[in-house]
Amino acid sequence: MYSMGTEEDGRVSARAVLDEAARVREQARRSGRWHSGFLAAFGAVAIAWIVLLESVWPHGAARAYVTAGGVLVVGAANWWAERRQVLPAGASRRLAVAGVAWFALYLVAIGPVARWKLEESLPGWTAAATVMALPFFIAAWAGRRA
Repeated sequence: MYSMGTEEDGRVSARAVLDEAARVREQARRSGRWHSGFLAAFGAVAIAWIVLLESVWPHGAARAYVTAGGVLVVGAANWWAERRQVLPAGASRRLAVAGVAWFALYLVAIGPVARWKLEESLPGWTAAATVMALPFFIAAWAGRRA
């Protein structure tokens, strides 16, 4: 038979439920901290990829191999990230916005100017690639706060 209980029992139960919800929320937040490091690593990979592609192996078959290798690394990283137990709120959006911004900088803004002025300069392309990868580092920083 169902018992209504006392008002005190109701408050204790509600408090216990709220405490458990807060505990689960904090655990989920801690479990999602990996994503900021993932975005920062993505930025580092973007720098290395552009430097290899534009300065170290800018011509011939090696360029195609570097491109294919970059696609494989990005695909494997995304596959790994999607299989994590916790994906923080807004994580996919931060990665997508950073990726689009990085690609736009590489394809439209900084990349063409760097290719024209820097040619195959390793220090020049390292600096340009670092600037182009800033969206990933900004997204990593923003994700830390979420």
